[in-house]
Amino acid sequence: MNSSIEQNINKLGVPFAIGRSADLYALPNNQVLKLFFPSANPKEIEAEYENTLEVYRLHATKMQCYGKVKVGERLGIIFDRLEGISLTKLPDKNPIELFRIANTLANIHFQMHQTKTQKLKDIKKILNECLVGKPLEFLSEEEKKTIREYIKNLPEGNSVLHLDFHPENVIVKDKDRIVIDWMTAAKGNPCADVSFTQLLFTDAELWPGTPKLKILFYTLIRKFILSGYLKAYKHLSGITDSDLNRWRLSSLLLRLGLWDIESERENLKRQIKSWLERGGKL
Repeated sequence: MNSSIEQNINKLGVPFAIGRSADLYALPNNQVLKLFFPSANPKEIEAEYENTLEVYRLHATKMQCYGKVKVGERLGIIFDRLEGISLTKLPDKNPIELFRIANTLANIHFQMHQTKTQKLKDIKKILNECLVGKPLEFLSEEEKKTIREYIKNLPEGNSVLHLDFHPENVIVKDKDRIVIDWMTAAKGNPCADVSFTQLLFTDAELWPGTPKLKILFYTLIRKFILSGYLKAYKHLSGITDSDLNRWRLSSLLLRLGLWDIESERENLKRQIKSWLERGGKL
């Protein structure tokens, strides 16, 4: 499908879901339109399109991408509509599934990392691009020089990395577990991806407007799942805490540089500064 094809927004109806960057609309033929907000970065949209084509080609996901569209001034991508629920919601149907999420997550992530690619952008290049972006302007040139040297010395790799891997981005459809949202996909060392998932469970904002009682509950659940996920992934891969800690700063840089969520901003800045003050230790 060509990017010049236009859909009439009046015929789309009401979106069935709204995310941080886009509305989701149901289309015929069991497809879905992810229609990005006008403020979305066209380069990021193009990256999600190209990344999804690549990971589908590599069988890292069963979600197919059918092309790009333009609706008025808004850009969109058409995907398979996955008639399922996220891994997070699986315990709503069967509470015992809560105790299986961690292992499922670890197994999916480990298998993803066995897939190799040369086409996706290297994570080291993404990290260096983050350094020159506005969210990291608070760093001095000398601090950036130190961080560039750190990035240079990180282990290489060509595994498929998701860089936003968490239970909400895994859709359960019958017996399939399908990974979605590949905008930030990259290639590199698997520890980078596991470290970023760890950060999502410990430092990422829950959905804006979540009641305080639910935040407390979800925080406890996240700690439980994270503990099991890390234990299972380490068992499968043989990586150590030391391996993960080596990538901690990269996770902070990516989260701030790519997302720059206001409620997270000061905490991430503080941790980056702490790393620099401690000579590479957090």
